[in-house]
Amino acid sequence: MILSSDSLKLCFKLSLASLLLCMIPQVQAGASNKNGNPYGNGTFFTDSGTFSAVERSSNGFLGVIQFATRTANTSTNSLTNSGIATIFAEGQQFVGSAFGTVNGSQIAATYSGFFGVSILVPTVTFNTNGEIQSTTFQSQDLTNSCSGQFTGTLQNSYPTQFFNGQGQSTTIINTLRRSDFTIISTANNFTTSVSGSRWTQ
Repeated sequence: MILSSDSLKLCFKLSLASLLLCMIPQVQAGASNKNGNPYGNGTFFTDSGTFSAVERSSNGFLGVIQFATRTANTSTNSLTNSGIATIFAEGQQFVGSAFGTVNGSQIAATYSGFFGVSILVPTVTFNTNGEIQSTTFQSQDLTNSCSGQFTGTLQNSYPTQFFNGQGQSTTIINTLRRSDFTIISTANNFTTSVSGSRWTQ
């Protein structure tokens, strides 16, 4: 059967229209950021979510942190945040809370941890000649602490986000000075590098 010129043109137009209709969903998925498309401009990832991070320094500091981010997080609501911070430093393990914020491509987190210790503090009694008459020891509870913060830059890599950054942390360690039996506090600062990723939206 031989088709006329008009029939051939009509068949070509119908074939072209069918092909375009088949391609529309693919074009929409790859070119738009609507409906949560992860390959758009990055707004697929919300500011709120759960992140995990590992923080390290060259002098033995290690922090393992899981925290939730909110656009309105501040230091005043950090204690009600569900974030967890576990810090290893100064030969101790500090456990506490963490919270964070996301602003565009920047992520920031703050954390604090504590470690309770008991030490024996001596009480010396002297006689009238100035000689030691007796020495008694009393247990005293001390709380050592570790607090810090870090900032990082988010990188979108579907289906998650990664970040790398830098931070600062400070430990406060209480010790008993043997010379006069007084308790002194020593603060040590750590410069850290951090890496982490998003767990949930």
